[in-house]
Amino acid sequence: MSNSLYTPAQAALDTVTEPWSEAFRTQRDVGLRVPINYLTAAATSLRTSCFSHNQYENTAFQRCFSNLLAVGFRRFIVDVYWDTGRSEWSLCPVQVPASESNSEVSPVAGLSSAAATISPDASGTAARRKRQDDVSSTVSGSASASSVGASPASSESSVPSLSAPGAPESTSIISYPTDYNMPLFQVGNYNCTSTMTLSYLTGILEGFVDETSTTTEARVTFLVLNLHAAAPMAAPNSPAQQPSPDQMPGEGHFLSDVVQGNLTDELYTPQELSNERSNLAKTWDDTSWDTRPMAGYYETFENSDGQTTTVNGWPTEAHMEFKEYFRLVAGIGTIDPQMASYDIGADQNILFGPDTINTYHETTLSPTGSLASGCLFDASNIDITATTNSSWAVSVTDVDIPPNPNVDEPIPIIANTTSCGLSPFLNTTLASTTADQNPLPYAAFVHSTLWSWAAGEPRNATSTHNGATGNRCAVMNTAADANAGRWRTADCNERHRAACHDPSSPYNWRLSRDPASYFSADTVCPPPFVFSAPHTALENAHLLAAIRADASAARADDVFLNLNSMQIKDCWVLSINGTCPYRPPTDSDRTRVVVVPTVAAVIIFVCAALTFFVKCAANRREDKRGRRRRMVGGWEYEGVPS
Repeated sequence: MSNSLYTPAQAALDTVTEPWSEAFRTQRDVGLRVPINYLTAAATSLRTSCFSHNQYENTAFQRCFSNLLAVGFRRFIVDVYWDTGRSEWSLCPVQVPASESNSEVSPVAGLSSAAATISPDASGTAARRKRQDDVSSTVSGSASASSVGASPASSESSVPSLSAPGAPESTSIISYPTDYNMPLFQVGNYNCTSTMTLSYLTGILEGFVDETSTTTEARVTFLVLNLHAAAPMAAPNSPAQQPSPDQMPGEGHFLSDVVQGNLTDELYTPQELSNERSNLAKTWDDTSWDTRPMAGYYETFENSDGQTTTVNGWPTEAHMEFKEYFRLVAGIGTIDPQMASYDIGADQNILFGPDTINTYHETTLSPTGSLASGCLFDASNIDITATTNSSWAVSVTDVDIPPNPNVDEPIPIIANTTSCGLSPFLNTTLASTTADQNPLPYAAFVHSTLWSWAAGEPRNATSTHNGATGNRCAVMNTAADANAGRWRTADCNERHRAACHDPSSPYNWRLSRDPASYFSADTVCPPPFVFSAPHTALENAHLLAAIRADASAARADDVFLNLNSMQIKDCWVLSINGTCPYRPPTDSDRTRVVVVPTVAAVIIFVCAALTFFVKCAANRREDKRGRRRRMVGGWEYEGVPS
């Protein structure tokens, strides 16, 4: 961890302790069989979350991006700027000098009061990337206004720079010293360090992936890159100029080159998707039934060779994370006119094309915070149609959250957006502060995207003895209150009606006619329906609608979901006889035990090497002709609940 660029503040980590970590882990696990394009997740623009004050300084950004990852954001809109002077993809909207030796740079002996607020991390050292494969070590940058992309001229400039207020634009560049030998350049309205590059961002993301490579913490992260040209140093507050053909990125400097530099092994690519779609029997369907993709989310066809294929399917999180060990999906968003001649064909096998992994939906709100228009939930339509298709659906969610919010109370506009099948996209700066300075409002935003458990759930089991049933099963609250549709823990021996699902249709749910204990609930669902639990926010909304449409249902009666933690406390599985996949016999943290095999492979290799050398030393006197290699057996890992 000491060499990792992923360095979240303790305040950010404290927002995802129990029960929040257990709640989000359960929500991930129930959705593992759903294609990734139908899963909702908190999204944000780095321009508003990290750069709203035009400060592009590496240690502040390192903490900001780390905090956003730590509190649970999974989708990031990143504005990258091609700096022709350094041939670098930068995060700063203007070109910056490659070094302080630049003749246009005027060094300043001391920091101003504004610059003094920017400090390095606790170690007092500048961050370094782990891998630098064909990638330059410098960059500066910002994020554009949002997915629509904004030029530097349209970026926020109301926050004063390090120069005196009202100072006219000048071609001189001021360099402010820092405590970690990384000068901070003032260029027009922007303050940037030269290390603020796309490569630096991927280095932080690499650290996050390494730190969370366990079956309990692994998640898929999405990057959408908006392409801009950096404004010239001579006119930093003016619109960027179009680079000449010989100034455009070439081999070794394409976006895909930079992203792969730190994340080659973790990146799920268009080439991988194309290969997997071409023969599902060898890819997504080549698994046990309980981790096979759910039916109804994409169309399948049989080709001339008799192979089952798809043209619109995407892998599930179970397949990506726990079978193929991919953790990142990256794509191109908008492209400014100045960069229209950029060769995106060079990236097509590595990065998804423009707007492939983001589909923006316009929504309007009612005074209560519910969606008056744009919601993808339709209780009368259980099919995925053009008006209910939530594939990659994202909606800009403007919200005002105070500096010290109650993170246990869902924010209606965010919760309602999520329940409509839309990933809420944060495109404003919360509490007038960036996430490095105060992660709490950003954590409150993420917490409100939890569509499953009610606040404070799941509660601790009433007993740890074998066979104990108190608070070991899950029910849906159907009362007409703020927790309608939310889940809570219950005693498994209580009697409730059961949630029944048609496995061939994601949104076809009904309520069982008769009540039963949890252990008998699988007997009360009429065929072809089976006892189940919602896997997505939209499925959850359809189940609640089906319950309310049942004339025989008591309004306040809870409904059993097929979800329990009978075997191991805090480990929730989707089956009456389900086995916890995390196998926690003695570890004090009961569910964080099994590492993802990419991490375990290193341990296996070391153990195998040690075993090999020990055996060689012990058997060195044996006849060489009598020796033969022995294969070292691997460890068996289970990544998803049964």
